[in-house]
Amino acid sequence: MLEFQKQNCQLTLEEGLEVYYEAFEDQGSILRGDTLPEFIFGHDCTHVIFGLGLSLKEEAILDTYTIYGCKNSIKIIFKAAGQIFKSKELLNLYKKLISKHGFIGLLRLVNSSKKSKKIARIKIKKMKKKWSYIVPKSYLSYQISDLRDEYGISVLTEEELRL
Repeated sequence: MLEFQKQNCQLTLEEGLEVYYEAFEDQGSILRGDTLPEFIFGHDCTHVIFGLGLSLKEEAILDTYTIYGCKNSIKIIFKAAGQIFKSKELLNLYKKLISKHGFIGLLRLVNSSKKSKKIARIKIKKMKKKWSYIVPKSYLSYQISDLRDEYGISVLTEEELRL
């Protein structure tokens, strides 16, 4: 378990992002830093704030957090869809995933996350307010635990992720 995946993580959001990027560099991390498009940066921040890694199951769970636990996420993602499909890095990542698992295999992996997604929905309903998908830069200096307290975010435990 990575540090940002612990509920009471004392790292700043910026430090948590660095741990996230370092841990998943070999899995095709697309871009980092100032060159990162705003919607991808927002997506990366949701991984950290909701305490989820890059496994396909965790990506599926993150969709639940993004759709139901973030302000304007659907609108932002649809607006960015053109950029997403123009990104060679993302297209290569999708091709790699489909060639590795097959389309049906990907659907099975997503389906295997149903129980964890249901728990995530319960946790989202208990949030004090929705997370902003477009993260203010000032949040980078805030501790992750403080942000989670402010928003009422409760990350899935290791056991809940395994369901």
